[in-house]
Amino acid sequence: MTAALAKRVSDLRSRLESIDRTASNVAEVSALEGLRAGLSVPAERLGAAFGKQKILTAAHIAVVTPASLTAARKRAGGLLEKFQVEPKAATLKRLQSWDALLSEVDNAGRDLASEVAAAWKSHRQYVFAGETPAQIRGKLARTPTNDRAFEMYDLLYARLKVAFDVLPPDAATIAATRKIAEDLEKTAKGFDFDVPADVKQFLEAVLSVKGAPLSLLTPSVLDWVRNHGGLDSYAVRSTGR
Repeated sequence: MTAALAKRVSDLRSRLESIDRTASNVAEVSALEGLRAGLSVPAERLGAAFGKQKILTAAHIAVVTPASLTAARKRAGGLLEKFQVEPKAATLKRLQSWDALLSEVDNAGRDLASEVAAAWKSHRQYVFAGETPAQIRGKLARTPTNDRAFEMYDLLYARLKVAFDVLPPDAATIAATRKIAEDLEKTAKGFDFDVPADVKQFLEAVLSVKGAPLSLLTPSVLDWVRNHGGLDSYAVRSTGR
């Protein structure tokens, strides 16, 4: 009887311990799931920004890496190392490390998205740095040839603006946008400027992708630009950057 009772007590203890471990595991799984759920939104935002960055860099458009992304990577790596040694939710939450990670990932997602948008906007100056249709209209002689060319220039310029107002969803969109810029430059070469020869050479160069070298900005050209109120319409940038 005594031996049978002892066995029953032992079995009961084992079962209780098993139940206790199961309850503990359920609580741990629940805690980890809560952490995962909290990370999902900022992680998805960061992942979307990474996807856009990948599209631009594949097209040789550089995107600046924000400092917040470096910080988030460092913290995530440190937490992963600790979790591999002690795989518990408490490990991740120790010293508010998890809250800090959520904040840093959220910041990294927003900052990277901003850098991607800025890189795309800046790329416009590399594919086409020509003047607006309004700036060109007053410099053209009103001939049938110029009117047709200007109409096409105006249309293409509007399309280019729309293309750079939103991020490209794929490489094909980037290629199509660059084609619009090429067509714009070709159209601009068809303009017949009713101006002196040196001014015409300068204006045609301004409409090209490379822009006009300073050597074309002669005193007579500078006087013409100043007299026509266009001095603030031009900017100097280094081609070596």
